Parts: sequence; C-alpha cells; structure tokens
Amino acid sequence: MEYLLTQIINGLAIGSIYALLSVGYSIIYSILNLINFAHGDLCMVGVFLCAAILALTGNVFMALVAACVLGAFLGLAVEKLAYKPVRKASRAAPFVSAVGVAMIMRGTAQVVWGSSMQPFPQLIPFKMFHMGEVSISGLSINIFLMAVAIMILVTAFVQKTQVGLSIRCVSQNIQASYLMGIPVNNVIGVVYAFGAAIGVLGMIFYATYYQSIFIAMGFAATVKAFTAALLGGLGNLYGAFLGGIILGLVEALGAGFISSGYRDAIAYGVLIIVLIIKPNGIFGVKASEKV
Repeated sequence: MEYLLTQIINGLAIGSIYALLSVGYSIIYSILNLINFAHGDLCMVGVFLCAAILALTGNVFMALVAACVLGAFLGLAVEKLAYKPVRKASRAAPFVSAVGVAMIMRGTAQVVWGSSMQPFPQLIPFKMFHMGEVSISGLSINIFLMAVAIMILVTAFVQKTQVGLSIRCVSQNIQASYLMGIPVNNVIGVVYAFGAAIGVLGMIFYATYYQSIFIAMGFAATVKAFTAALLGGLGNLYGAFLGGIILGLVEALGAGFISSGYRDAIAYGVLIIVLIIKPNGIFGVKASEKV
C-alpha cells in the first residue's frame, strides 16, 4: 500500500506536467485543427532561455516570467511567419510547416546550447513528508497543486474574459466570427502566445522535476502532449488536462509494478485501447461538421 501511494504521487506530478503541455497543445488545435508538432520544441527553447536568464540574474521569479513571456512572443512569431501564410492551403501544408519549424528550432537550439544534457536548478522549494514508512516528495505535491491552480486560472480566463469569449467563438466557427466583427487573426495570435506560455511553464516543471535539460526533450514533450490530448479528447482543454493526469498515473503505476522499461509501451497500449473503445477520447465528443 505504501509503495502504491508513492507511485500515485509520482504519477500525479509527471501527469500534471503532461497536462500543462497538453493544454497548450490542445488550445491551438481547438481553433485551427492544427497538429502543432513544433509545440514541444518551442517549449524546449523556453526552458533553455529560463536557465540562461536564471544564470544571469539569479532571480527565480524573473526567470520564470521572462521565459513564459519570451515563449509567448516566440509562439506568436511562429504563427505569423510559418502558420498564417499556409492557413488556407491544403491540410498537408500546415503539417509540413509545423515539422519544418520544429526542426529549425531544434537545430538552432543545438547550435546555441549544444547537444549534451545540462543540469537544471531546483526552482521549487520542497521538503519530504513521512507517513509511517512512506516518504513523499513535496516537489511532486507542489507541482500537482500548481498545475491545478494554473488550470483554474486558464478556465477563468477562457470562461470569464472578453478575450476568452472571442476564443470560444472562433473555435466554434471562424467564418461566423469574421461576420460578427471579431478580430480573428488577433485572437489566433493570442491563442498561440497563450498556449506557448503554458507549455513553457509545463516544460520548466519537467526540467525541475528531473533536474536536467536537453535538446531532445522537445520531441518527447510533443509526443506526450499529443498522446494526452488524444487520450482526453483532442481539442477539449479539460479533457487534455485530465488526459495528462491519466497518462502520468498509467506510466508511474506501469513502471512501478511491471517494469520501468515498459512505461511508454504500457501508456501507449492504454491509449490504443481507449481509442478503440472511444475514438474521440475519454472526454471527447463527436464534432459536427462546421459549415
């Protein structure tokens, strides 16, 4: 029982990280139906910038805010330069553009920071909690609680603000939003910036949890974010968040009770089973055709 509790706490922590990455990924898909394969590499650049700013200033809060802001501007720039010109092209064009952007960012990051793994400082203070013979990391609990708080703020932003209302309108029907006078291009830019900032924050939690950063973490984040979004229901923000939590729990329990070498295989196996039973994801619904 003690070991099970430890694995569940670990699963909630890593699942919270997947959840934040997936929410940033899914909010973009909800509007443009674009599978943004550059999302993870953009977040990877953000976490390297965070490490660089932290090394220069020594101020954790400044590094976090600056990394998220720079990530938001980078997401906005990617949308304007790489995605907007091919928005009305064939469905293959945005996909190729996303892959191209991911490769450019990965290659640029490798030139600037190198390909070797680098240490990342412990940004979140924590202590160990002891329950009998069980030792629980306060870091895991802090990451989970902060991820839940961030999701509450995201929900409030989307549901309670004028910008959030515009985002929901555009996600329902872009053409009708144009007719209603909503500045669709501006809204799409906000979505890319917002999704990138959330993703960068999730990647910073990832680096803090494992205390390391490396170039390939961007591709790994893309795969995990996409998997969590599919599991929860692609395009559904709440489904993406819960999908990330479920993915983290499945990985942790699979690694703890079967084998750590099969953690990814177990997670993807669960995903396949879920999609066979419910093709739109656990919390997804069958979308009607937009006309």
